[in-house]
Amino acid sequence: ANGRVTMLALTGILTGASRTLPAATPRIFVRRAVFSRNIDTWCRRAGLTSMRASGDIREDKSYDAGEVFEIMQPPPTNHNGFGTAIGTGQGKGRAAVHRDGDWHHSVHVWVHDPRTNSVLVQRRSKYKDTNPDMFDVSAAGHIAMGDDALETAVREMEEELGILTDEVYLTKLFTAISEASGETEKHGKYLCREFQEVYLVDIEQVEKSALSPVEIKVADGEVEEAKWIPQEDLISALITSDSTYVPRSNSYVQGLAKALGMPIKA
Repeated sequence: ANGRVTMLALTGILTGASRTLPAATPRIFVRRAVFSRNIDTWCRRAGLTSMRASGDIREDKSYDAGEVFEIMQPPPTNHNGFGTAIGTGQGKGRAAVHRDGDWHHSVHVWVHDPRTNSVLVQRRSKYKDTNPDMFDVSAAGHIAMGDDALETAVREMEEELGILTDEVYLTKLFTAISEASGETEKHGKYLCREFQEVYLVDIEQVEKSALSPVEIKVADGEVEEAKWIPQEDLISALITSDSTYVPRSNSYVQGLAKALGMPIKA
């Protein structure tokens, strides 16, 4: 009798009751998906692949000719490549600032992975009003009048690369003084004079706080592509004035190299 009761109970489980149980998650597929994501992340960190924009947007999405910048006081003529941005309280539109060569304020963020000694670089949109279609700092942007440098840096990381982080993970390196001129087909001649607030982000620390790998998502219309390259290759390209990279002064390159733990001779 007991055996029959047991059999009936088992029959109930295998028939009616079993239909209400949730299906087990196929672990092999979960593991393959995680493995695939990890391999993709590793390939990108190793510089084997890059993150590219779709190319659907055929203009610089971030460009606003009327965006107001605060005019900065010019640096002393005998500066060593570094300085301090001092505002004048006077505002002026972006297009006019680049046309007239007024001193203004911007941020640079270099994203570094100490586990692979690699740095994330972006290729600027071909529609930019300065240095279009050239490799450059991981994320960058102008500081609009009334905005804060650190807040702007965090916002640019999110807008250009899809990286969500907190100000605490940005380490200030220096304030660079930069003068550059050129001409683009769409925007004409420009004279860009900037005080650049330069930051370094350790992506390992960002990922530890998020408990997951950071996925780079480039902003179509602002960035053509982003890729990880060995830090030695970056410094070499900047030192040798590689024509595919936005030029940086010797003092800037030396300061960046020192921050990456690979100081170079003056």
